[in-house]
Amino acid sequence: MRHKRMMKIFWMKAGADDGMEFRDSFGELNSFILDSLRGLDETIQFHQGKERTEKMKKKSYQLGEMQKKLNRHEAFQSSLTNFFILLFSFGMLFFMLWNYENGNVTYQEMILSVMGMMGSFGPVVALSNLSNNLNQTLASGERVLSLLEETPQVKETEGKEATVFKGAKAEGVSFSYEEEEILKDYTISFPKGKVVGIHGASGSGKSALLRLLMRFWDAERGTISISGKNIKEVNTQDLRNMESYVTQETYLFHDSLANNIAVGKPGASLEEIQEAAKKAAVHDFIMSLPKGYETEAGELGDTLSGGEKQRIGIARAFLHDAPFLLLDEPTSNLDSLNEGMILKALKESRKNKTIVLVSHRESTMNLADVVYEMENGRIS
Repeated sequence: MRHKRMMKIFWMKAGADDGMEFRDSFGELNSFILDSLRGLDETIQFHQGKERTEKMKKKSYQLGEMQKKLNRHEAFQSSLTNFFILLFSFGMLFFMLWNYENGNVTYQEMILSVMGMMGSFGPVVALSNLSNNLNQTLASGERVLSLLEETPQVKETEGKEATVFKGAKAEGVSFSYEEEEILKDYTISFPKGKVVGIHGASGSGKSALLRLLMRFWDAERGTISISGKNIKEVNTQDLRNMESYVTQETYLFHDSLANNIAVGKPGASLEEIQEAAKKAAVHDFIMSLPKGYETEAGELGDTLSGGEKQRIGIARAFLHDAPFLLLDEPTSNLDSLNEGMILKALKESRKNKTIVLVSHRESTMNLADVVYEMENGRIS
């Protein structure tokens, strides 16, 4: 009896431990997926979809193995429960037979008691399990079906002739977002080797133009062309290789600062990462941290200020070293000293690069060869 009790305690503890591991792994997978979705721009820009997908598959496989282990414990516990149900049922049968033989109960009372006891457990347990499983199955099925029915806004292009960057152009481009017209018959050129500045109030369509150049969206009317080719005819991988996009709000993954910068060039050496960080005026800050480049950015990057995150985003772009650099308010969160260092690095590395510079600051616009004013989705 004592041996059986010890076995039961052991299995209950093992099941609880496995359940805790499963919940922890499930939370990690959800966190990883959320992390990837919030950093979707960076994932698409630096063509990291395959790497992130492989990591997600690995975490999903580990979660599946834990689920199997947990199911084995649940099966054991279910079998144990059924065993005791049968034990009590037969115990009730023998008990009532003994009472009947001794004249304590009538035949009808014996039958009713035994049947009531034997019939009370099974259906209740079965219905309870069916209800829980069915609710989970229907909810999961609904989520899966809704995901399968989703269609991508932009279809990736593959199998086309390789494209080398020779400049970009937007001709008669119009674009609306949620029924609000953002760009109206917009035309602008970005010659190779030039720095083109775009100035305008918030909501005038500057960021929308950069996203169209990245082909996060497709224009409703007009044409975006790269090297004289419609952007829809350029291989998506070629497009990602030839473009770097620095947004106003840089997203940092829950990883080391070195790995966050290396998003711009997977497999980059520490020397390359540090060189890019120096150009972005963030190297000294990173080296001042106790763990240096191995410092964790923290969940959602909340351990760093806006300016520090922005400089890491610029370091990614320097490391990516693409010929077409799109900068959306790249110095909005920086002080004048750090802004000056970054502008100096941009000036030194502008050879053979085309830079699109969106900024409110006149000091930043001084780097541009030509500055266009954007108002209500139109150029002037």
